[in-house]
Amino acid sequence: MSVTLILLPIALAAAAAAGGVGALGAALTAHGHDGATGSGQAPQVRVRTRMKDSTLLTAALTNLGATAIDVSRTRVTAEVDGALLTMTLTENAVWEAHVESLDGRDVTVVSATELLQRLDGEYAVMVQQAVAEKIRQRAGSSGFDLVSETREADDTVTMVLNVRAQA
Repeated sequence: MSVTLILLPIALAAAAAAGGVGALGAALTAHGHDGATGSGQAPQVRVRTRMKDSTLLTAALTNLGATAIDVSRTRVTAEVDGALLTMTLTENAVWEAHVESLDGRDVTVVSATELLQRLDGEYAVMVQQAVAEKIRQRAGSSGFDLVSETREADDTVTMVLNVRAQA
């Protein structure tokens, strides 16, 4: 069995939620509580995502232990947790992810959604690291001094910057 997920950009997901189409996590668009459509087609799930940068996406997949990662501008494939993940960018700039079993185990809506949520979480960590690095690099030339930087157990980074006094 396989599952298809439609990954909505966060801004679009928020607008959809306001219109009654989205939800905070995943909104099942197939019939039945397990995602079975009754027609033999893969169920579809809508999931909010922030994924845009292919370099950060590759790093996130690597952190999840994915192998056979292939990333292009409009398509991503990777083997992860005994499944083949294929993500395709649609004409509307929305990622569709299809999760298919490679080891004979059933792919359920729950397992596919959990995989994409884990990927989104890893992606968020990659974004945070990239932003923190840019702040470190640009602080001095922007008139700031980095006074301190701390990292919490949950990987939250707190930076304290002082504005330089104008001479």
